[in-house]
Amino acid sequence: MSPQEILANMLNAHDLTGIEYKEWILVDEQLPAIRADTFDYKEYEDGAGIRLDITLLLQNKKTITESYLGIGKNKISAVQNAFQNFVANSFHVFLSAFWQINNEDQIGIEQWNIKGNVWEVYIGNFGCKGDFNIPENLFKTIEEQIQEEDLNEDIYWIRIYYAHINGKEIMIEALKNNEAWPEMENNLKLVSWDISEKFYSLRNFIILKRRKNYLK
Repeated sequence: MSPQEILANMLNAHDLTGIEYKEWILVDEQLPAIRADTFDYKEYEDGAGIRLDITLLLQNKKTITESYLGIGKNKISAVQNAFQNFVANSFHVFLSAFWQINNEDQIGIEQWNIKGNVWEVYIGNFGCKGDFNIPENLFKTIEEQIQEEDLNEDIYWIRIYYAHINGKEIMIEALKNNEAWPEMENNLKLVSWDISEKFYSLRNFIILKRRKNYLK
């Protein structure tokens, strides 16, 4: 089964009927469209790895791309693992923000007033790997930085990623509309992350949509 077929089945499982058009899946024959692609398949002595890209094409022709690593005994299980990571992190945010399918266990929906505009905010669960405590001030740090931004578009998508690789090395990535976001990265460095000699990571995905019927 191809990645595109897996994605179509996932949508069908939520009563979303999609048709394929030029390598995209259109739900109800309208944008946003969505597609799944895999890249960088590699085989190792003890298994395999692959990268899954999920891309949404919005009405304004901009694209949201979320990438996931999958690992497994072979290509099939690596692809399955990559889709599991997608479901755990971004899938339910997409379902809620664009197709009004809400799973309260997977997503939070809030209204934020940011510099005079009201936004619908779709907040995914923290996707965690490893044994660690989520910092108490983490989401407050994320929200406060978003509140500081000058948001001139009608839609924003935000992803943060933190990886504690060992006792000395960390990796932090923050993206706003697919572009590096150094202000958020700097703030995430100040969060009280657990000290550990073992690997752990955290990922979070958020979509903001401006309420067009709101008047300042």
